[in-house]
Amino acid sequence: MIKVNTANIGPDGMEVSGTEEPGFLELDTTEGIPVSVRGPVRYDLRAVMVGEDLLVTGSAFAELVTKCSLCLKEVVRQIGSGKICIHKEKVPEEIVDLTEDVREDILLSVPSRFKCSDDCKGLCPGCGADLNSERCSCKKKKTKKPEKDDHTWDALNKLKF
Repeated sequence: MIKVNTANIGPDGMEVSGTEEPGFLELDTTEGIPVSVRGPVRYDLRAVMVGEDLLVTGSAFAELVTKCSLCLKEVVRQIGSGKICIHKEKVPEEIVDLTEDVREDILLSVPSRFKCSDDCKGLCPGCGADLNSERCSCKKKKTKKPEKDDHTWDALNKLKF
């Protein structure tokens, strides 16, 4: 739990740093592909009181292990945000739990699909060959579909102004 006691925040603010077990992210799949968080979630936050409001800024990151959505190779990526900004209005002197707010900022940084590289060619749908490292061995012919004639605008093209 990432918590801040507003009674302990001085005029210069308060540093809140540490790690959190990755289970609070509740992240197990993206687009049906399993993912796991490697190691703890690291956070480095700064809390300040602005009048009666609490303002927390900083960063939180975790390392995610998943598979490339095109070729299914293992992919390790850092997820998180270096621009966390949490604002809570009219907070009395109490302990404020920031866990859900930090979780939300981290999850918003997770892409819906991961790729091992920008130029990943994926797997052949016919034979399953990894097109990044081998040639397709299936006998499925790859032919271009002929373009259909589109006559939708022909009547408009005949108009004279």
